[in-house]
Amino acid sequence: MLKRFLFVFFALFVTLSLVLSTIGCAEEGAKGPQVLRVNLAGEPLTIDPVKASWADHISVASQCFEGLLGFTKELELKAVVAKQIPTTGNGGISEDGKTYTFKLRSDVTWSDGEKVKAQDFEYSIKRMLSPDTAADYASFYYDIVGAEAYNGGTGTADAVAVDAIDDTTLEVKLVKVRPTFPQVMALWPSWPTREDIVTQYGSQWTEPPHYIGNGPFILTEWVHQDHMTFEANPNYWGKKPKLERIEYKMITDGNVELAAYKNNELDMARVPIGSEKTIMADSELNPQTIRYYDLSTFAFQFNVTKAPFDKKLVRKAIATGIDRVAFIDNVRRGIGKPATSWIPPGMPGHDATLGSEYSFDATKAKDLLSQAGYPNGTGLPAIKFTFADTATNRVIAEFLQGQMKTNLNINISLEPMEPSAFSAYVNAEQHQWAWFGWGADYPDPDNWLPDIFGTGAGNNHTAYANPAFDALCDEAAQELDNTKRLEKYAEAQVMIVDDLPIVPMFFRERFWLVKPSVKGLITTGLDHTCPGDLFYTVVYMESE
Repeated sequence: MLKRFLFVFFALFVTLSLVLSTIGCAEEGAKGPQVLRVNLAGEPLTIDPVKASWADHISVASQCFEGLLGFTKELELKAVVAKQIPTTGNGGISEDGKTYTFKLRSDVTWSDGEKVKAQDFEYSIKRMLSPDTAADYASFYYDIVGAEAYNGGTGTADAVAVDAIDDTTLEVKLVKVRPTFPQVMALWPSWPTREDIVTQYGSQWTEPPHYIGNGPFILTEWVHQDHMTFEANPNYWGKKPKLERIEYKMITDGNVELAAYKNNELDMARVPIGSEKTIMADSELNPQTIRYYDLSTFAFQFNVTKAPFDKKLVRKAIATGIDRVAFIDNVRRGIGKPATSWIPPGMPGHDATLGSEYSFDATKAKDLLSQAGYPNGTGLPAIKFTFADTATNRVIAEFLQGQMKTNLNINISLEPMEPSAFSAYVNAEQHQWAWFGWGADYPDPDNWLPDIFGTGAGNNHTAYANPAFDALCDEAAQELDNTKRLEKYAEAQVMIVDDLPIVPMFFRERFWLVKPSVKGLITTGLDHTCPGDLFYTVVYMESE
């Protein structure tokens, strides 16, 4: 099971955002119908928050549910259903760092008016960990005592150390110190769900009108494969949303989505792949575009156990011999930012200067290749680049092939594979060279380094192994001093950039169209499917 959402099929995923972007002016008043129309671009596989993965349109559940903790527009932790963020200072974290006590607000209600209680969180987390649920993100919570055994089928729910002490107190005990545990508790798998509703309606509990949540909106209609309708929750305990209704469409064709936007059937729309420069040149549409970076990085990954990539000098030559600026301009059509480091902008640990020695320099790259023992590419073992066979990935593969020939005189063969076969191939580490990307679940280096580059880690498909890196990550994972913790992760990222099991290529940028009538839109790096979907409570419409 993948512990995080791994981007192996470049063309299939929708981007999120990094840099805070605010559209409109919240001081102005709402005018006209308060209805926001956005496209999900497909039918969700599930909208049960405890089962969902990032691909399952968390945009839906995030309108209807809220957890103990959440994130601000600056991507900092905030208390939501909890009265405060647990710390050792306020008694929320024990001195040994292994017991968390969440004190709940007493005024939080479900959309049917019932009180939200600590028992709802206990039930929901244990349901998420149940092996019968098969939740994609269950492993994120294995630091809870009894969680891994229960999820693996060898333990019991009663042994999971998540306990409602009373209606407003939830206690969680951990196996070991985990400084980022509060961030994990801000993610959707820990959001509350109602036991009586799930028990009564079973798999149909996510269908309106049974989809009872504690968030600002209620799902009132779901016409499968077509649209969803949300209305403002009259029993919402927080600040009431300005929007009266949200309509999520399920248009799967990007050009049809753009046409719907032009016909005023949508208030926001993706810019279809291939039409970016056309939109930018359009005098009417260009002023309606929004662009911002998301918390994701894309890279070429080597299998460092396979020649010639078992030689670091070869990896360095290749990293230096790829023109990332040309990649952004020709492959990404001007959208994105060249990357030479791993952790993206907008997150702790991002270093804009890290890896600058790998900026494109064909002469330097050829010299490095010569130092590796392959002057002008002579004597190199055969190189094969494997990729999921999509239109976009074919362009990426052909770009790489051209760069290698032009800049290093290296001939590489291209091996397209059916996407699911490609995923299995890379997961089994049978590839020599491949393309991949990573998106943040929460904004911390803990989510970016150990599970991707740690020896034998679940998402390490480069076969990279470095005991010094592992030790640093182990130390950081238990360091309660946040400054020291981030310093250790910074050292660990330097190791990765120096050893180059991957060649970072670009930080992804999101590119959407938004009608001038949409005001107050706030986008963040943790947005889900739709821009600003974490803060639709402050969005309003201002028609002319």
